[in-house]
Amino acid sequence: DPVAFLRASIFTSKLFQLRLRMRTLGFYLRKNITHPAVHQVFGFSSTRWSANYKIMQIARQEVSQEILMLQKSLPALMTATFGAGFSTHPSYVFLSKSAHRLLESSWRLILSTATAERTDNQSARFEPPINISDTPLSSHAEAVLSKGPKFAPPLAPSRVDQLAAVHQVASKIPEPLRQEFLARGSGVICRHGRTPPSKPDFPGVVEELRQSELKLVEADKTGVFVVMNNGSYNEKIEAVLNRNFKTLKNRPSGSIRTEVRTLCKANELSSLLNKISKPSSQYLRVFFTAKTHKPDIPFRSIISENGCWQKHLALFLQKHLTAVPLEQPFRVSSSLEVLPTLRELHSSSPHITLFSLDVTDMYYSLDVEVLMDCVEQAVTQFGLVKFQNSTGISFDAFLQLIRLYLRSTLVEHKGKIFTQKSGVCIGSCLAPVLSEMYLSAVDVAVERELSVATPGTKIFRYVDDYLLLHDRNVSPASIEQLFARHSRGLNFTKEEPAADGLQFLDLHLQPTPSGLCWSFQQRSQKPVLPFTSHHSKNVKSGIVNSLLSSSCTKSCPHLSHASLTNQINRIQKAGYPRDLISTTLKALISKSSLDRQKPPRPKKFSVTPYYHNTSHRLRAVARRYDVDVVFSCQFKLGSMCRLVNEPPPSTSGCSKRHGTSFVPCASGRVYTIPLSCGAEYIGQTGRCVNDRLREHEREVDGRESQHPIAIHNRACSSCRPGFSSARILGSNRGRYGREIIESYAIMHASRNISAPSLSLSTKDAAYL
Repeated sequence: DPVAFLRASIFTSKLFQLRLRMRTLGFYLRKNITHPAVHQVFGFSSTRWSANYKIMQIARQEVSQEILMLQKSLPALMTATFGAGFSTHPSYVFLSKSAHRLLESSWRLILSTATAERTDNQSARFEPPINISDTPLSSHAEAVLSKGPKFAPPLAPSRVDQLAAVHQVASKIPEPLRQEFLARGSGVICRHGRTPPSKPDFPGVVEELRQSELKLVEADKTGVFVVMNNGSYNEKIEAVLNRNFKTLKNRPSGSIRTEVRTLCKANELSSLLNKISKPSSQYLRVFFTAKTHKPDIPFRSIISENGCWQKHLALFLQKHLTAVPLEQPFRVSSSLEVLPTLRELHSSSPHITLFSLDVTDMYYSLDVEVLMDCVEQAVTQFGLVKFQNSTGISFDAFLQLIRLYLRSTLVEHKGKIFTQKSGVCIGSCLAPVLSEMYLSAVDVAVERELSVATPGTKIFRYVDDYLLLHDRNVSPASIEQLFARHSRGLNFTKEEPAADGLQFLDLHLQPTPSGLCWSFQQRSQKPVLPFTSHHSKNVKSGIVNSLLSSSCTKSCPHLSHASLTNQINRIQKAGYPRDLISTTLKALISKSSLDRQKPPRPKKFSVTPYYHNTSHRLRAVARRYDVDVVFSCQFKLGSMCRLVNEPPPSTSGCSKRHGTSFVPCASGRVYTIPLSCGAEYIGQTGRCVNDRLREHEREVDGRESQHPIAIHNRACSSCRPGFSSARILGSNRGRYGREIIESYAIMHASRNISAPSLSLSTKDAAYL
């Protein structure tokens, strides 16, 4: 019957069409894409994803109910049309196969079109590295280095590291709820953490640069890599060290450390004394960046206090100095504080002109004696008694600690010891607060005389950069002379407005016949973080939102369009999809009317590496327990500089001379100690394995020892531990990673006598 066949075909088409719509809505919901039907029904799509999500979720539920109803009606309709055995009837089979083929072909078309807009413009255009050597780079090396130092390549995490992230977050949760979180968090990892192994591409580039005897340096202002030969690299290092440092013939760090410890003992600073007395490096490490914006590309030297005893002293001094309020008439914390003045001068001040002053080598130009006077002046104004009560020591002792710290910032490079010629080293955590106290005294003296000599002059300072807005009738030279009189040994570099204006912070200022215009523009020439970088999606959306919103809020009406266009071009050049840009712009436009109060952020937080497909899910679970999760990058291409310039030693070891070396030195290991009876003791340590084995040996020899090996020996009198036969079972840099490996090894050991540091579920063990 043609009519009955037509009715059956229409029914089948409707059923498969609803199945296609069901698939499509589910796909759009998972991929955070707004379905085109939302715009067709309402005439627009909401700028808030939550609203679009609710609409599509309701539609998907209704489609699901309609499919369920049709599926229940199908047997009766098909039986009436094709008979009781309709499932094998040729006409029904033809309709089913045709509908299924049409469903699959339509689904493939939807997949390609739905993701087209999201993948549009994801072919980023990178700046190539600056190669000042005579050796050309391979196309592969140039492609990798073009991504920039901040690029995070995709690295497949180990399953141990992913489970370790769960335990890292769980450590912030109180015990009654910790086990519940561990069950949920490990469930997320076991369900979504199975990532295929991938091979990173940067090790080949590192090996190529090493074999070609090339060096790799990061540019500090342009955000690109600089490649040079070994000779040029050493010459530039020698030049920057000779400019800011002097070589010492002896190694005085130990004596300075003794002076600090003696002073701490005399003033009963027990906490600081314990931190300084712990084993740590005596000398600071120095690394270098290239100033590509200057001729001949000189180097900038930056010290690192990590792992050194000086950092504990610097943090103690920093804590108390930052609590001292300063009189800072010119200082601004960001360009937002400059905008009110610029708005006043926008179109009603044709007589205003401007220039900027920059302190030359500020940190290294600070005179120590003048600096001590500035610190004393600031503390006296704050209240000497109040300051001494907060520090717990006399002010003279505090000043002595500052002097000792400035003497202790000794740098070791290639076996030589250097100390700064004057001032404070770049990279010291104490340098910013000391420079602020120094410049505060300069600013107060300048402001006092400036208010009388040239009233109406506006001055803004951010760190060591000054912006000066003054009347055209006022000579800039007179203002420069005023700064020179009160500079306290500092030198200033003047910058006049160019043809296109003057840059201050992230504002580009352009004098006009009627006043002053400004637009948002980055101070440096660093490109935007590439979209393909393995950062969290929150970081990338935050970058787009920050750049676009700053273009709107930090630009005058005349230049806001040009600023916004410039930022969109920069974002697109980094490979960001157009739909992300358009969605962000729509949200910014409607933000004032739809802005809602955000819920309070959790007070506790944990820092874990970002792992694709699991980190955000783990964060969502942690927030139910009032813990926020902050993501860090596993690796950035900027770390290649150290791998190329300072290759790690081929043999692992430690600097300690052990009395007895049971096994080759190694740290961060999981080990097993065999016993003569066939049992074994499994443990882990973050220190050298020989240190831990020596501790085991001492504990076992004790008569009243409760060590598991000693307890076992009392029950098994002929058994002896074989410390020299200890084996390494695994390694991990993190504590929780080692404990997971240890627990897994204990679960699978036939005769183990140790207790695991943490418990693993059977699901965790199966996942591992």
